[in-house]
Amino acid sequence: MDSKGIEAKSKLKAYFVPYLTPSHYLPLFQIAKLFASRGVHVTFLLTPNNSVSLRDSLESLNKAGLQIEIECVDFPSKEVGLPEGIENFNVATNLEMAGKVFRAFFMLQAPFEAKIREAKPDFIVADMHCFWATDLAAQLGIPRLIYHVRAYFALSAVEAIDRHGPHKDVKSDDEPFLIPDLPHLIYMTRSELPQWIQSESPYTTFHNKVSEADRNCYGALVDSFYALEKDYIDYYHNTLGRRAWSLGPLFLHHNVVLRKINLNSNNQINEETKKHPCLEWLDKMPEGKVVYISFGSLSRFNSAQLFEIASALESSDHPFIWVVRKKDGEDEQEKWLPDGFEERISKKSKGVLIKGWAPQAKILEHPSIGGFVTHCGWNSSMEAITAGLSVVAWPLSAEQFYHRKLFVDVLKTGVGVGNMKWSSMIDGTDELVDRVKIEKAVRDLMGDDEEAIERRRRAKEFGIAAHKAVEEGGSSYVDLTNVIHQLECFKEAKKNDTVIS
Repeated sequence: MDSKGIEAKSKLKAYFVPYLTPSHYLPLFQIAKLFASRGVHVTFLLTPNNSVSLRDSLESLNKAGLQIEIECVDFPSKEVGLPEGIENFNVATNLEMAGKVFRAFFMLQAPFEAKIREAKPDFIVADMHCFWATDLAAQLGIPRLIYHVRAYFALSAVEAIDRHGPHKDVKSDDEPFLIPDLPHLIYMTRSELPQWIQSESPYTTFHNKVSEADRNCYGALVDSFYALEKDYIDYYHNTLGRRAWSLGPLFLHHNVVLRKINLNSNNQINEETKKHPCLEWLDKMPEGKVVYISFGSLSRFNSAQLFEIASALESSDHPFIWVVRKKDGEDEQEKWLPDGFEERISKKSKGVLIKGWAPQAKILEHPSIGGFVTHCGWNSSMEAITAGLSVVAWPLSAEQFYHRKLFVDVLKTGVGVGNMKWSSMIDGTDELVDRVKIEKAVRDLMGDDEEAIERRRRAKEFGIAAHKAVEEGGSSYVDLTNVIHQLECFKEAKKNDTVIS
């Protein structure tokens, strides 16, 4: 189906089921708004505290004609021994607390299922962690779409490792192995894989359930676009035989849709970010010369690692903005910056430290930013790609080590550095990356040699392609049309008692 009739209003009804962390439920809510912009009646299931940040835009979206609502289920705080208000992993300060949030998440399955059964929607869109949604959809005779916060490359690599187990044949954790069957020659080490893949654990069982539900669901929604991951989108469709639709970059696609309905729900946010001091500082910096450093909302470093990063940034002699999040539970008096560091960078206008929230998307798109040191979380990665920036890829956890391979070996827009051992996001890592390696990576990223120039050229091309993908007729714009059309066909076939696969 082409993009003609793309504004036609659907009569579908959908339930969206997220995972309990902002890096998952915020992009899923963006997808929900995209579906609602095409006339789908959307109900977004969540818990009370997690819904607060989403409700601000809800009234204006409804006034603009979008049928979208948030339905809450009480979070079982008392049952798992958590204080009131702790309802997602972002606010868990240690592994014990994170484990309680995880148990509470499983306890939400029954009330979530009850609401969906009662509502009888036409399809379900559920986060990958909600493995039960595939069986529920099958019982209801409706499609379940799965949402992954990761690239097609990561999806493909995980599937290849699950199928072939190449990590089981190496003699040590740091011996490289080839991931079989991928379009590129990709080598990893066992230490870079998640702990539940390295060795059997209770989480391995959960991972297997997620993988099985993924293989059996109707299809996947991915925050990516065809020009970025052509080889792996084709591989996912043709070699793995999976349905998938590319809707990214979500935040760009989202803005295009809102423009079409004469609504910009980000006006308030934009007004706030204009006032952020770091943006005023950036206005005074030369074009393309500033490095932005951030490791996401969950990642934490100990004092020793922060000290090494600070020393490297100062020695690199590049102006920078650094978003700092210190590992919880450490002595606040422990030294984590070189003596006089903040005074020197302020006096020389060489850097800005941000110790709280940062307007990351605004920072990355600023013309003074020339590169990004990132943990390779997929939301941040897509913001970097959209801004046309090359990166220093420093993964820590989750699927981030796969994304380092994507940046460095496939897209060729990244410089690899940092940890070689997968770690828990909550507990952090004790692996120390020294200042010499960090400084070299920053200099390589921001350098004027042929390789650095080529990385920046390729990154800018991907940035241009990202914007084209979400415009009318672009690959992601059309994929949104296609998935809704196929869901409508499924509903019609079901009504006519036609069996479709």
